[in-house]
Amino acid sequence: MTRFEYVAKSTSGAQRTSFLHAESATAAADILHRDGLVVLSIREVKGSAKEKSKAPEKRAFGGRVPAGAIALFTKQLTSMLHAGLPLTRALYSLARDEGNGTLSNLLVQVATDIEGGETLSSAMGRHPGAFPRLYISMIKSGEQSGKLVTIMRHLGRYMDRTEAVKRKVRSATTYPAFVVGFSVIASSVLFLKVVPMMAGIYDKLGAELPRPTQIVITASRIVGEYIWVPILLLIVLIVVWRIMMRNSAGRYVLDSFKLRIPIFGRIVKKVVTAKFLRTLGVLVESGLPVIDSLELAGGSSGNEVVFQASGKIGTMVSHGSSLSKSFASTGVFPEIVVQMVSTGEETGTLGEMLANLSDYYDEQVGASIEGLSSIIEPLLIVLIGGIIAIMLVAMFLPVFHLGGAIRTGMRRS
Repeated sequence: MTRFEYVAKSTSGAQRTSFLHAESATAAADILHRDGLVVLSIREVKGSAKEKSKAPEKRAFGGRVPAGAIALFTKQLTSMLHAGLPLTRALYSLARDEGNGTLSNLLVQVATDIEGGETLSSAMGRHPGAFPRLYISMIKSGEQSGKLVTIMRHLGRYMDRTEAVKRKVRSATTYPAFVVGFSVIASSVLFLKVVPMMAGIYDKLGAELPRPTQIVITASRIVGEYIWVPILLLIVLIVVWRIMMRNSAGRYVLDSFKLRIPIFGRIVKKVVTAKFLRTLGVLVESGLPVIDSLELAGGSSGNEVVFQASGKIGTMVSHGSSLSKSFASTGVFPEIVVQMVSTGEETGTLGEMLANLSDYYDEQVGASIEGLSSIIEPLLIVLIGGIIAIMLVAMFLPVFHLGGAIRTGMRRS
């Protein structure tokens, strides 16, 4: 086939320049017309498709696309393919309909690469900022098994579920984070601005200050003089955190600490376990080998402890151990996970069992977060309101004392 560069306009008037392969310029124009485009120009491009597939202009995309946009795109593409629409035509159609310009440009590049002879997985693999390794592996599995539409349907549901859990966690933590942030700002303004101003007024009056007021003023002066200490400490902690996150040993230490934090550690473990099991289940159902599925699921869990445990499980399975015994040997996963994996192995429903387990943990996470939020929110309000109230009362105590002294003096006179 000959490679052509074309300039065309969509029905909305947007102009697009790209490439496609066809037997002739007339055949290329017919393809573009079928896609609903108005052809402005078509010219043959010299050189092999392989050489042109490496052109810089086709590899310029490097930005990130929101996971929610990719999830919606996946469901739309699945519906189009299920309806029998050709892959490249579906991609071009979605590119025209997308409100996200970044994703539209990406889909055009993917479609162009497919027209150049690449598979969908390899074309998507050129854009890791939009399509993660897990996504590409599932698409590749679908291509190899001939069940691309079925696996994309699994993938769409998986992404929907993952985004739903993220939204639940975000919504549950937004209000407490807002309360803490607002209280820190309010306390800082009082401590560093209001208290020193009031202290200056009292100094000019030369009045003897009550003990609570003296304590607050002294604390304010210490904080104002040594404010650089907590700032420096915060910078050091951020630097240390970044250094530790660059190697697996450091990540393991930090992630182990997250799992051991009182109260919150249990919630973190449920979130990580649910994500790992959900990913492993959808990969197994998609037909990927168990060992490859374990590696991908461990990497997507976002926790180094679980990732290393999944590697250990994969090694044991490759040496002939059962999956359930391998899970039990890590000591990372609860007994219920081991039992359900064992049942799934025996009945041949491993993917279904893992999906049910992940749903169970998702419900547990939701209940735990809601229960914790219902306790933390009023506690935060009472605690922070109490701190601010104590500071205000301590700073206005001298006013009450001065007023009492003035009234006493007036009665004596």
